[in-house]
Amino acid sequence: MRYYTKIFSLCFLPLFCFSQGLINNGAHIVYVSSAQMYIDDPLNGHYLSQANGSITPSATSTITLEGNWTNNSANRAFMSDGGGVVLAGNAQNIGGSNPTAFYNLSLAGNGVKTLAVQSTTVGGQSTFTGILAVSNSTMDLNSNTLYITNPVTGAITSSATGYIISETPLAVNPSIIRWYIRSVTGSHIYPFGVGGLKIPFTFNNTTAMGANDYVEVSTRATSTAFNLPWAGASNIGGPVVHMLSPNGGFPDGSDEVVIDRWWDITNSSAVTANITFSYRGIENTLASPYNIGLIGPQYWDGAAWRNDNLILGGGTGAVSGVGVVGTAYANNVSTFCPWVLSSQLSPLPIELINFDGQCQNGVITLNWCTASEKNNSYFIIEQSVDGVSYTPITQVFGSNTTSLKHCYNFHATSLAPINYFKLVQVDADGKKSTSKIINVNACDNTKDNITLTNNGSNVLGVLVNSSISKQVKLVVHNTLGQLVEVKDLTINEGYNALQVNLEHVSNAVYYVSVIENEELLISKKILITNF
Repeated sequence: MRYYTKIFSLCFLPLFCFSQGLINNGAHIVYVSSAQMYIDDPLNGHYLSQANGSITPSATSTITLEGNWTNNSANRAFMSDGGGVVLAGNAQNIGGSNPTAFYNLSLAGNGVKTLAVQSTTVGGQSTFTGILAVSNSTMDLNSNTLYITNPVTGAITSSATGYIISETPLAVNPSIIRWYIRSVTGSHIYPFGVGGLKIPFTFNNTTAMGANDYVEVSTRATSTAFNLPWAGASNIGGPVVHMLSPNGGFPDGSDEVVIDRWWDITNSSAVTANITFSYRGIENTLASPYNIGLIGPQYWDGAAWRNDNLILGGGTGAVSGVGVVGTAYANNVSTFCPWVLSSQLSPLPIELINFDGQCQNGVITLNWCTASEKNNSYFIIEQSVDGVSYTPITQVFGSNTTSLKHCYNFHATSLAPINYFKLVQVDADGKKSTSKIINVNACDNTKDNITLTNNGSNVLGVLVNSSISKQVKLVVHNTLGQLVEVKDLTINEGYNALQVNLEHVSNAVYYVSVIENEELLISKKILITNF
């Protein structure tokens, strides 16, 4: 055995050994029984392993040090699982040219414990039963990934004030906890925190994963104040160019409607979980009127934030201390990617009593009533066949300002076995608010139904659900009966959503018809105003 001692006396018997520091220059240190090593100098009490230095711990052995842990050895420092390391000093680093595979790691003393090497492991290399005890301390991931190999829910323990910092100001957050939860179900708590506040994230998986599967989580405040987004994500495409606005009124940023915190969640295989988000109250910058709406988690799908009313909100949230949006509002989640907390629905400038629909003979009748309205210009009805992509199909004028009950209806065509509808309210200032989504089952054969949509521009929407593929003609006449334009359209079997550009029209009223083999399928009057 070769070793080098630095102003210290070293023992490898089950005795207490005190030192200024330890350089393991290729030695193989073997612990017996409950042997303990103290490296207790607060300034120079470091452990450095180099060459092929290694440690074989016993089940109850302990290394306690007040300096830095550095592994420059060609291995992962510990040759087998067992024992533990206690970081008992002030500001301490875990670093080196190679990562360390700890079995038990306990944080004590004062100051921040900082990871200075990628892929540090806690929990063991084969038995996977060791734990990370954060206690009252703080660990900074510092742009590195911490691997937790023990799958049980208690593999990370912490007090009410102990936490792990994941706040790294890069487009894609590299400060990650990768927890190999494997086949163990239950509440896996990632004890994140920042600025003296603990903001844990809970991943309560209700389905088991595979033997080597994990869930990676990181969190940090948004790019700057007022929810400017981070440009990337850890597991899907981007870039993220804006934050979610439930009204669609903030295309370049949504500082009034989003909590100033961001979560990246990556799963190595399919899993379903109930998740709980925590944030600092100072990160709740929801502004009036959005702060009286519902707060709910929303996720980025690679192109846009999904606000599909799948997950209900949890109230106005905290403005000091720590706020929580719990599992009552994020159950049975199976899509994991960047998430934010937002005002899911902005308050309508109307008091909506109901919004529902019924289908008869292939025609859907949509009904809604308001108890009062304020500056209500008009409603837009949007329809979808998949509950994801929506198309405006009509506008219905509102009643401006009134304290009386008003009821409205519209007849829509059934295009699919299940039809989805949203009611979009537009006030006199052009601001929009969206109702809940409703769905209506088809009540007749939905094949060969056609809907024409137009919002005043020279682009016409043609929605067709056809039993066969075929060719049809779209014919446009002016009010004098003169032919203005003819378009040949290819209709495929199934659902079609076509956009037709009418190049030869100006602002005026037109009659649009769809014809198949000289048979008129549909005709509609439209008004072109958007030039």
